[in-house]
Amino acid sequence: MRAYDGIKAERGREVNLETPDFLEHARQLLSKSVPVQIRMSGSSMSPTIEDGDVVTVEPITAKPVAAGDIILYNSLRDTAVIHRVVRIERKGSSARAVVTRGDAASQNDIAVPVHRVLGKVELIDRAGEQITLVRTDHKVHLKVLTWLQRLKFW
Repeated sequence: MRAYDGIKAERGREVNLETPDFLEHARQLLSKSVPVQIRMSGSSMSPTIEDGDVVTVEPITAKPVAAGDIILYNSLRDTAVIHRVVRIERKGSSARAVVTRGDAASQNDIAVPVHRVLGKVELIDRAGEQITLVRTDHKVHLKVLTWLQRLKFW
């Protein structure tokens, strides 16, 4: 999901995500271990994240990013993106990149270096109900999503 209404962190302060300094602001907060709340708009992560849901992005901890995680990252076009990790790739001897895709998308996003990952989505608030994310087997999840995408065309 690329379009956002706002970001909340530290005592409820709200920042417009259309401002160019949003990514830097989110990076600073997450580097200080301050979770970030974002009201989502769009449908690229449907049905996991729906339009209007408020997601809580937590900083990356000792547990590394893995396939199946939903992450906030800085794309190669310097936009904020929240998508699911499809796989981790090795580029050379030590460089790693993440390949992501929106749950409702039919194609993967362009791989980005892992240092562009800002945080993981850990909680979704949908109309006052909190949904904790549980990582599923991403291969099964992707097969089901692909199957559902094919049904949309019929």
